[in-house]
Amino acid sequence: MPRQVYRALAVLLVLIGSAAAEQKPLTVDDYLKLQYARSPVVSPDGRAVAFVVRDADFERNRFVNSIWLVTADGKRLSRFTESVGSDWHPRWSPDGTQLAFLSTRPYVTADGEEKEGKAQIWLIPRDGGEATRLTDALKGVSDFAWLPDGQGLVYLTRETLPPEERRKREELRKKGFDAIVVDERRYSQELWRLDLRQNRGEKVGKLDPGVNGIDVRPDGKWLVYATNYTGDYNDEQRYDLWLVNLETGEKHQFTNFAGPETQPRFSPDGDKIAYVAQTVPDIEFAETDIWVIPFAGGQPVNLTRDFGYAASSPVWARDGRSVYFLAAVRTATHVMRASVKESRVESLAGGDANFSGLGCAARASVLVATRESATTLPEVVLIRGREKVYRITDFSSQLKQFRLGQQTVIRWTSGNWQIEGVFIYPVGYKRGERVPLILTVHGGPYGRFRNTFRQAYMSQVYANQGYAVLGPNPRGSSGYSDAFGQANRYDLGGGDYRDIMAGVDHVIALGVVDSARMGVIGGSYGGFMTNWIISHTQRFKAAVSMFGIFSLFTDWSNSVQPDWEKMYFGVYYWEDMKPYIEHSPAFYVQNIHTPVLILHGEEDDLTFIANSKEMYQALKVLGRPVKFVIYPREGHGISREPNHIRDRMRRTLEWFAKYVKGEK
Repeated sequence: MPRQVYRALAVLLVLIGSAAAEQKPLTVDDYLKLQYARSPVVSPDGRAVAFVVRDADFERNRFVNSIWLVTADGKRLSRFTESVGSDWHPRWSPDGTQLAFLSTRPYVTADGEEKEGKAQIWLIPRDGGEATRLTDALKGVSDFAWLPDGQGLVYLTRETLPPEERRKREELRKKGFDAIVVDERRYSQELWRLDLRQNRGEKVGKLDPGVNGIDVRPDGKWLVYATNYTGDYNDEQRYDLWLVNLETGEKHQFTNFAGPETQPRFSPDGDKIAYVAQTVPDIEFAETDIWVIPFAGGQPVNLTRDFGYAASSPVWARDGRSVYFLAAVRTATHVMRASVKESRVESLAGGDANFSGLGCAARASVLVATRESATTLPEVVLIRGREKVYRITDFSSQLKQFRLGQQTVIRWTSGNWQIEGVFIYPVGYKRGERVPLILTVHGGPYGRFRNTFRQAYMSQVYANQGYAVLGPNPRGSSGYSDAFGQANRYDLGGGDYRDIMAGVDHVIALGVVDSARMGVIGGSYGGFMTNWIISHTQRFKAAVSMFGIFSLFTDWSNSVQPDWEKMYFGVYYWEDMKPYIEHSPAFYVQNIHTPVLILHGEEDDLTFIANSKEMYQALKVLGRPVKFVIYPREGHGISREPNHIRDRMRRTLEWFAKYVKGEK
């Protein structure tokens, strides 16, 4: 080798070593402070993209959203809004000269009344300037859309009681007459039309409480929406599409098929509506497809019938000949295109990347999305053809200052299935070392681990603490075949448990993991599986059970989604108790000897806190090492307040350090 090459190589190694030396460990606070793009929307001319960035405010213990703008060439990036409140849901006007958005910023009404905390629609010129408030909805605005002529908007808000009735109720409340009758009243949604020329709003009509997702026909005369009627989480399999005449307020049902129809989108000519529906109508873990139905009525067509992966987020092409959509493909999320006439599906952007927030410019041949990977944060990208993806932001440069563990997708066999998982080596791992493992279990069960830097359990933070991390996608996970997604029906804690443990055995066999130093953590279904795992094996030195299911009886009786048990076991407990007993960790609690940290949000109405209370009570009586932490104001996920996230991660790391690593 020439001397010049040796010299260049030596310089390169010095530079690499210097860069590595400047990097620092990734902490929980660092993770929460990372900025990245969310919810991108491209301007009608395709020359600019508005998107949302969330910041963690530790001092005020809240997350704050702001709207940013970036030009299509990526040369100009700026924060577009800044307020005391949060700004989100940006929507370009049809001519692209203005941007409407939702904001909780405080304001003063014409009567001098100060208000804050409720989302209202605000408007700001594309070139910048002061934002103008457009609405003063007493209960705030939940969704809105521009009318095609750009002269107005339609929006949704919760109905309010007449002033006199509100006053009477407040007087009764002060006197202690404030008893709550469960399910006595569900508040309807109101649809309003706002005329920007006259600065006047009028109510179009009253809709039911379950409205979710709206789209306006290109002629501006009709609005389509999805509804499950009640607004109850338990009725998620009952969504239908309805139409509203924006001139008369007349509404009528458009679809009445078995199972849910959601995410409706009008074609550019208004002659068709694309929507999402399932292969099996009554279970949430069935594959979803993209359908198209004529506006005038007729038989719908399944555009992705033979595709084989779950499809969502339909977006019409400008010419109306095809529909773009997102597809969950194993540990990635691809951008696909389906031909309307031929029902042919092709990939536009795929590989190992994960795309989200798909949208299309109204007057330009360009798609917008965010893209992320194992080594990048979500970035705004433009897609201008097949596999022609252009990144126009660089939030991922923030990661250069941190040391990260190598991340890869691994595969193993369990029964007749090939199982995948995301595996992360600890920072600085040297081949041949045996290191402690943190097994993470995703929620769902119809969820999955994607091969991205962002993980539900902040996996790279564990990697910086010297742990290897395994995130398996056992049978029942999304992103694979329809049969795979339904493979753990009637069998929770059976085949999925064997798949997960086969993955643990696999990483041990690779020579990476020390089988004597392993911990397990999971939330929701992952919490259920954590409880199940430690009640069926003592291989783990520590466990962290987050907002999980302990007893299926308790979960059914307290959850806002009691249909979940019926979906998976086919019966209610009074029809057959056997599956509720055989598949509940509660009935194996005497087998638990693993030290358990239990974390739960006080306001969790999905997997009710009684699950964790019962588990704690039993383990305490049994004399097992257990700690129970309750987070006020938190719902399902313990993710509303940044300081709660910091606390649960601190406690989790300390728990694993004590029991897995043996640190004092």
